[in-house]
Amino acid sequence: MNLCDSGWARSCYSSGRAVAEAVAKIHRYAPDLVTVQEVCHDDVYSADGWGPLAQAMADLYGDAHIVVDFVPAADRRTDEGLRCVNDQFYGVATIHHDGGSDVHYGWYRSQDSTPEERAWTCTTVVVGRLTGCTTHLSTHRDVAMRQCHELMSILDSPWVLPDVVVSGDFNLTANPGRPHNVRDCVPAGYHRRSDNSLQQVFFSNMSWIQGGYARMRWTDHPVLYEMFRI
Repeated sequence: MNLCDSGWARSCYSSGRAVAEAVAKIHRYAPDLVTVQEVCHDDVYSADGWGPLAQAMADLYGDAHIVVDFVPAADRRTDEGLRCVNDQFYGVATIHHDGGSDVHYGWYRSQDSTPEERAWTCTTVVVGRLTGCTTHLSTHRDVAMRQCHELMSILDSPWVLPDVVVSGDFNLTANPGRPHNVRDCVPAGYHRRSDNSLQQVFFSNMSWIQGGYARMRWTDHPVLYEMFRI
């Protein structure tokens, strides 16, 4: 889910209502892995425990069984993390349960000229078996394609487990035979699902069972949900 919660994009910012809506989606779908983009640090972590998104997972699986991985976008103006309007760090996150704690993350070599330097993060979802990743690519499609290929090359790293799922806002669509076709970024051995727009799921060595997407009222992206068998 892309929740547009930074407060900077006024056209889709809903003063936190997208986060509350996302909590309801987590309760409804009871996912094993949630990936979110355009969220603030306090959406997943609070001063005294979990933020609302992580707490929604804890409601399903218990506080002790939740693993959260939040990575801020970098701010080229300050050489620090980019911040939401509430001064919390702004970025992407994965939330899952009963997985490992092996986390790898970074910022792309290729970036556009905006202050936001885009990030990626990957975490162990099933120990010895499944790596889960998320990202939010540039709105400049040339840059997004370079970032997409860079992320796919990262998935050749020795720490990546046999099964992989990458879910996020790629800011790219399927556009066969034209430039910026997200299908050109899908490496051999991977399959792709999408919301027929900008959100994509790449996966390998897993069987797709079912999935789809549904409109969200308080953000400009739908929820994209997919079920796999590993």
